[in-house]
Amino acid sequence: MTYFATSKKSKLMSALSILALSAALVGTTAYVMSVDIVTPAYAAEDGEDGGQKGPHAGSGNGDSGNSGKEGHGGQSTGAQGSGQGGPGEDSEGAGPRANQDSSNAGAGGPVWANEGIPEVEIGRLNVARSPEHVLDRALTEALAELSSDAVEFYNLNLSDMIAELSLNWDDTVIIDSPLQSLALFQAYLEGDSPLASSGVTNNVDTVLAALLGVASDKTVPISTDTVIAVTTILGVPMSAADAADLAANAEAIRIAVLAGHG
Repeated sequence: MTYFATSKKSKLMSALSILALSAALVGTTAYVMSVDIVTPAYAAEDGEDGGQKGPHAGSGNGDSGNSGKEGHGGQSTGAQGSGQGGPGEDSEGAGPRANQDSSNAGAGGPVWANEGIPEVEIGRLNVARSPEHVLDRALTEALAELSSDAVEFYNLNLSDMIAELSLNWDDTVIIDSPLQSLALFQAYLEGDSPLASSGVTNNVDTVLAALLGVASDKTVPISTDTVIAVTTILGVPMSAADAADLAANAEAIRIAVLAGHG
């Protein structure tokens, strides 16, 4: 009787141990399965900020308006998250793949979901992840709103652009919308010359530097990795050498904007 009682007790303790272990495993599995996948925020289709900055900026159309401008001031710093699909200038952007689910990479997924994009802070340049139809519409709006003063700016050489932005900011007319600038930037990368019909005959490298430098956050440096990330997201990746050259020129534009904006 003593042996039977001890054996029964041992079996009972073993069963309880197995149940405890199973419960622990189930709890662990439940914790793992509860992790949320954060999906990217696209640019709002009807909330992009106005296209041009400056006293002679175009009036815009019904979709974009001029709500994103600061009059004679500098770049629009409104709610970038809701208006352009990207973080504002004081955001803690950590790059185009931050908090993204890489399971969408490959067929059917956006270009920026694939591997190979540097982990670099790109701030409001994140609007490059907007759907193609949003970028297409931004391109149309940018061309429709382009003023003669903006054409004059984009025809300047790089040194003169830097001087105008840093020393004559209030009277310099530019395309201030990051979404519109990047839509034009993408078109040039793809071999088009969208501003040519409006009278911009400048060399492509200078126009690309101006568009990227103005589209960027004033306080977020533009590096080679920045250019590689943005061009890859837009589907027209640059080589490291070309990206380095463009980054240097675009960074000079960004610094000039920062100096002029104050």
